[in-house]
Amino acid sequence: MIFARIYDILFLVKKMFGYVKVNKDELRVREYNVYKSYYCGLCKTLKSEYGYFSRFGLNYDSVFLALLLSSVAEDEYDCELERCMAHPAEKRPIMKQNKSLTYSAAVMIILDLLKLEDDIHDEHSVKAGLAYFALSCAKRKIKKHYGNLYYACREQINKLSVFEKDKVTDIDKLSDVFAHLLEILFVPDFIEDETQRRILAHIGYMLGRFIYILDAYEDMEKDKKKKSFNPFLLAGDIPQKEDLHQLLTFNLSSLANSYELLDLKINKPILDNIIYLGLSGVLDKTIEGEIKNA
Repeated sequence: MIFARIYDILFLVKKMFGYVKVNKDELRVREYNVYKSYYCGLCKTLKSEYGYFSRFGLNYDSVFLALLLSSVAEDEYDCELERCMAHPAEKRPIMKQNKSLTYSAAVMIILDLLKLEDDIHDEHSVKAGLAYFALSCAKRKIKKHYGNLYYACREQINKLSVFEKDKVTDIDKLSDVFAHLLEILFVPDFIEDETQRRILAHIGYMLGRFIYILDAYEDMEKDKKKKSFNPFLLAGDIPQKEDLHQLLTFNLSSLANSYELLDLKINKPILDNIIYLGLSGVLDKTIEGEIKNA
């Protein structure tokens, strides 16, 4: 029973992210199988590096990072057919652990820990406290091996907390902080080429802006009920759907322009799908209806 309860709590972390997805209908079967092999490989890497419970926060955003970094670093596509607890009846392709999967797993744990820390501090959430306790071993390992990265990200979250406390409603100012957080995370040490590092940093920055603004918009009803901080609600200036769609489409266009400059070695059809179809599809579904009919 206690394990099931912890599962339910940790599963909440997964819902905090997940905007970066493929458009499955537009992928070939082989490409989708490769995509799933990264998802399963990241799941297995999380268990290996951070323990059983760390896997329940697995989200598509982290899979995108693993795919992107593997494509730039030219990781060898090394896949095996294996069974797992989630799919015990049949073997599935699972990417073997590599430096991109290892780093992406660490990034996911860092983001989960920071989010849980904020929920504990701001909302005194018992659920967040239990989930944080379940990830205590993972936190120790993160601080040991990725301490500088963790504290650099913590600094950005602290800036956001100060802005929220001061009731800042400037969405550009707020999203800039979260954008800098992803900018940091998208440039691991093992990517050595300075041009590629700059491009990855800009992709991370623009993706961070996109996620923060879209998440704030999507969470308005929930934040209103919980009386949580939301810049749109606090300003009393709910953006028109058409205006928000135009703003975030421009954001995605800037991201795509940077993406086209990357020297990709593998996985380009999958990444193209995410950049040009998946992100815009999530935007349309989140803002909904009227945009398509405008």
